[in-house]
Formats: sequence, structure tokens, C-alpha cells
Amino acid sequence: MTERIDLFRRALAGAARAIAHDPEVDVVFASEAAATPGKTARVASPGPALEPRLVAEARGAADSLALRLRYHDAKLHSRAAPADPDARAVFDALETARVEALGARAMGGVRANLNHLADARVRSDAIVRARTAEEVPLATAVGLLARERLTGEAPPKAALAGLKLITPWIEDKAGAELDSLAMTLDDQSAFAKLSRRLLEDLDLAAAENPADEQPEEGGEDEEGEEGSE
Repeated sequence: MTERIDLFRRALAGAARAIAHDPEVDVVFASEAAATPGKTARVASPGPALEPRLVAEARGAADSLALRLRYHDAKLHSRAAPADPDARAVFDALETARVEALGARAMGGVRANLNHLADARVRSDAIVRARTAEEVPLATAVGLLARERLTGEAPPKAALAGLKLITPWIEDKAGAELDSLAMTLDDQSAFAKLSRRLLEDLDLAAAENPADEQPEEGGEDEEGEEGSE
């Protein structure tokens, strides 16, 4: 059994390296999936029996990391991101939807794996317990709506009741920007600018103070904005 799961881990790492176009990508098993910096995907162990649902979720988590390494520019993202935590969470969710959509559109197997990952993410999210719009995590809701716009995949069933509470407000405020996301899918910089407009439409005031207006490290200080920290 141990040999089987180790073979699966190595196969998972190999697939992730191929998707990322990076030979340094690796996969480690843990009690549950977790976001990790760098080039190692920390995924939930499918157990010695290689339970099919957990296998699919592990594949989805590894694929997600690989797609981020391939399509995501962390420095560009950091420069464009808002400082406010709530606005930043929505901005991050949109970028995750972008990089995963690029993989889902190009590779059918990756698309299926990411669908399982979406189900896994929702299971532990507050959206499944929400009873009012205020209880729905805005980042989760916007991320799922963006995912649907970019891939055509409906949100996980477990999230539908929570989404129903807040979707009319999001669509009224930012539906036009959500509709336009697909046009900038291949251009992270343009996608980030559109995401910032979406944040403004959702009344996230911090979107008016973009980090990308601050000087880069080592740059000239005189160009800094008053909102820099």
C-alpha cells in the first residue's frame, strides 16, 4: 500500500512539473490540502486505499499549483493588489480563477481535476453555512462567479444556496466587469486592471489605492503615492 501511494505521489509530481514547465515542482501529502509558497504542492493524502474522490482532489490541488507557477507573475500581482485585506482576498480569488481557467480550457483532464478541487474548497468555506448575504465570503462568491464566466462550469452545489443570497448584488454592481474578464484571460496585467475596476464597483474603497502606484523596491521615492505604506 505504501508503495502504491508513493508511486501516485511521484506520478502527481511528474504531471505537475509537465504542466508548470518546471522540473523543480514537487508534491507532498498532508492531512489536508493547504496553500504553500514556492514550488511544493501540499495536498490531502488519498490514503493507502487511494480513495477516488481524494485522488481527484489531490490532482486538482497539484494542477492548481502548477498552473499558478506557469501563468502567474507574483511580482506583477503584488504591485497591482490592494492593501485592504477584504479587497485583496477578492483580487486573489479572481487571479486564481484566471490561472485555473487557462488550464481548464486547454486540458480536459485538468478541468475535471479542478472541478473536484472546487468542491473540496467549498466544503470548508463559510459560504455553505451562510444564512444572510453578510455571512457570505465575498472572495468566495466572486471567485466562483468568475470561474463560471471563464470556464462555463457551474458553482459546486454546496455553494448554491449561499451564492443565491449575494449574486444579485454582485451582478448589479459588477456584472459588466465579470462579463469582460474572459477578454483579458491571457494578459495578467490587463486582467488585474479589470479586477481593480471590479473591486471599485463592489464598493471596496481600498481599490482606489493600488499598490502598483507605489514605487518598486529600489525605485525612485519621489514617485510614491500618499497611500503607500
